Amino acid sequence: MVRLSCGVQITRITLAVLNILFVLFGLAQLGFGIYLKVSKKFDVALSDHINAQIIGGKAIETVGIILIITGIFTILLSVFGCIGALFKNRVFLYLYAIILAILMVLELAAFITLMSSRVRVRDSYQSGLWEVFHDAYDNDRQDIIKQIEGLEIEFECCGVNDSGDYLKLNRTIPDSCYKDKSKQTIFDEGCADAIIDWIWDELPVIGGIVGAIIFIEIFGVIASISLGVAISHYSFGQIYGSV
Repeated sequence: MVRLSCGVQITRITLAVLNILFVLFGLAQLGFGIYLKVSKKFDVALSDHINAQIIGGKAIETVGIILIITGIFTILLSVFGCIGALFKNRVFLYLYAIILAILMVLELAAFITLMSSRVRVRDSYQSGLWEVFHDAYDNDRQDIIKQIEGLEIEFECCGVNDSGDYLKLNRTIPDSCYKDKSKQTIFDEGCADAIIDWIWDELPVIGGIVGAIIFIEIFGVIASISLGVAISHYSFGQIYGSV
């Protein structure tokens, strides 16, 4: 039986509890990912009248798939950490530390890539939203048209790029594009830019969450390696003392 010092025991218990929380977090990710994939709605975070197809149906479905994959991965990784901490298994602890370190680097790289690709994301979203806009008015899809108008009211925008989008489709500019009931002034900004700007305004919050997660992951890496080394030393001490 490997007996560890009080400080190492506290680290061991903390690591086990942390990974149990990660298992719950992974289950939440998995559940939310399945919800997005099945319902294809994003009503949790947005107004009830804004459909995921307007915000970006394909993107939301992709996010659902990513959440399912990362949820499963998080659960499996957390199980490694729990087994290593609870059963004092060095192999699982070191494997957990290596995978967690790789995951941490990938998360940081993904966030930096997102921050540096604003123009590409904007262009991609504009083209996608234009397809939805064009299809809605060409085929007179009133359900989507109502959602577009709701989007214009919500974000104080008009069309995809500007009010000229309605003229391109030989459509009358709707009331939702006007700043007041007198219909004298039209919103200058297109909805694609308005939504992207709104998302980008939320990035500091997302960055803070990512930073907190990485900080916890750094603790997990250090704690698992320290625990593995401590177990090695105590095991070696017992073997050496018995000789």
